[in-house]
Amino acid sequence: PSPVDANQLVSEFQGIIRKAVGEACRVKVWTSEGLWLCHVDPARLETALLNLALNARDAMPNGGVLDIEMKNVVVGEGAVAGCLPGSYVRLSVRDTGSGMPPEVRNRVFEPFFTTKEVGKGSGLGLSMVYGFVRQSGGHIAIESALGKGTTVSLYLPRATQTPGVEMEDVRSQAFPAGSERVLVVEDNDDLLDLTSAMLTRSGYQVRCARNGTEALRLLRSEEFDLLLSDIVMPNGINGIEVAREARKLNKGIKILLASGYAGDALDRHQAVGEFPIIDKPFRMSELAARLRSILHEA
Repeated sequence: PSPVDANQLVSEFQGIIRKAVGEACRVKVWTSEGLWLCHVDPARLETALLNLALNARDAMPNGGVLDIEMKNVVVGEGAVAGCLPGSYVRLSVRDTGSGMPPEVRNRVFEPFFTTKEVGKGSGLGLSMVYGFVRQSGGHIAIESALGKGTTVSLYLPRATQTPGVEMEDVRSQAFPAGSERVLVVEDNDDLLDLTSAMLTRSGYQVRCARNGTEALRLLRSEEFDLLLSDIVMPNGINGIEVAREARKLNKGIKILLASGYAGDALDRHQAVGEFPIIDKPFRMSELAARLRSILHEA
């Protein structure tokens, strides 16, 4: 965590958000003059913002408006349920989408709770945002009603220190830049969108595949510097098989496999130690560091 200017962070990041939500959704950013610095991990704040934007997009299938607003607030005792008194930068994400009934709204921060069909969402997006805000010493609140859209407000603690003139850009440290061609293979749409957007912002040339069959088609028709693939996927072809075929097609390609439960699959395919693994769930900053390390290996 470090002192962060949310006005600047959101303004610089809005291009990624606009790309993620698509042309059907209008994105409006409302900065605030004299905004305090907040004390958070900037890379995780960007990931949280992207999660919220993707949820808003899904709630507006026919298009709509996504408002992102920053504001200084002083919360008094009992003023905001569950929020400790103090000074905060309130970052609100509002959509004009379908909204949620109370029984859904009351569960959205639970891990693995999702209203999306299988394969369309992990149910981890909002719980990860919740965890990030609470770990930062802040608070998260949600307002929603059917047909009236949703507002998610992040209360981020005001920073008590000011950044020095020589302070380095922590975002560039968190996400080491690259320019290589990367193929990302992931059957979960939310995670694919997040990973692709973050790697693109870091300078990588990213192509995406949602299953092993699609990945093999791209590997046979295009050149890639690195393959980042989930291990367990539908349609019969898993990440280990994709990685082995990638090596046959291009001996110099770098490989990084990802899984939350890789052990059984590695044992079944006698692949223990064959490829580097990153455990899910991973932070985007952790992924970026692993990619640079692997790409720079001799």
